[in-house]
Amino acid sequence: MERVEQEKLTSTTATGLLTGVVVQTPLGWLGVALSAVGIRHATLFHRTESAARGELRAFGTAFGGDVRAANVAALLERYVGGDRAALAVYPIDLPPCTVLQRETWLALREIPAGETRSYAWLANRVGRGSAPRAVGAMVGANPIPLWLPCHRVVASDGSLHGFGGGLAMKQALLELEGVFPRRMLD
Repeated sequence: MERVEQEKLTSTTATGLLTGVVVQTPLGWLGVALSAVGIRHATLFHRTESAARGELRAFGTAFGGDVRAANVAALLERYVGGDRAALAVYPIDLPPCTVLQRETWLALREIPAGETRSYAWLANRVGRGSAPRAVGAMVGANPIPLWLPCHRVVASDGSLHGFGGGLAMKQALLELEGVFPRRMLD
C-alpha cells in the first residue's frame, strides 16, 4: 500500500474542462475527451452516440465548441478507413496515475500497428517480468484505447485474451490493422 501511495502521480499537464468529440464510424460511435494538452480519455466503439457521450460525461466531459474536434474526427475516420498510423500523431494527456500505469500505458504505443506483443513482453518491457497478470490489469484500465493500443496485446500463445470491448471488437481492430485477414462477410 505504501508503495502505491509513493508512486501516485498527478498529471503534469494542464487540468480543467474536458471537451468531448464523438464520431460515427462504420464500426460504431467513438468518442474522445480532450484536455488543453491532448486526449485524456477515449471510448471504444458504441452502438449509439448517446452511449459514447455517456461514457465521456462520466469523466466530466462537456460537448461543443472545440476547434480541434474536426481534426480528431478526421483522424478517427482515417484510422477506421485503414490508415494504421493516423492516431499516432495526436498528443495524449494521461490522467493522474501511478508510475507503473504510466510506463505500461506508454509502452503500448511502442507496439507498431499491424503487430502484436504478449502480456509477458509488456511486463518485461516495464520491468515487471514476473507480473504479467498485474500488467494485464493495467492494460485493462487503459484510459485512451486506440491511441494506447491495448488491442495489440495478446496471450503468449498468440490467442486473443482480455479486452474491455470484447474479443470480437479486439479481433476486428486487429483485422483492420492487418494482423489477421479480414473475415468474409455473408
